[in-house]
Amino acid sequence: MRDNQDDAHTGKKRNTGAFTFLSWAAFATALIAVFIGIYNLNQPLSVQGYYAVCALFLTMSSFVLQKTVRDNKEDDELYGPRGEAQE
Repeated sequence: MRDNQDDAHTGKKRNTGAFTFLSWAAFATALIAVFIGIYNLNQPLSVQGYYAVCALFLTMSSFVLQKTVRDNKEDDELYGPRGEAQE
């Protein structure tokens, strides 16, 4: 099952529009707060840059990890843990 597709069991979407908005708003707020903190850090620009790159890498890797875990779970449901199609 993918995001924004109907759930096969109930026929309803898994997330409401309000919950999706809340998720993105919380993500954006946290990311902005991190970069405000880095900007206000009393350290040389090289240290601030290092923290900024680490924050961006952590953000990107979080998205990739979440997608990989979700895809692996869906593959296990479709094909089983050994990669063979379920009948």
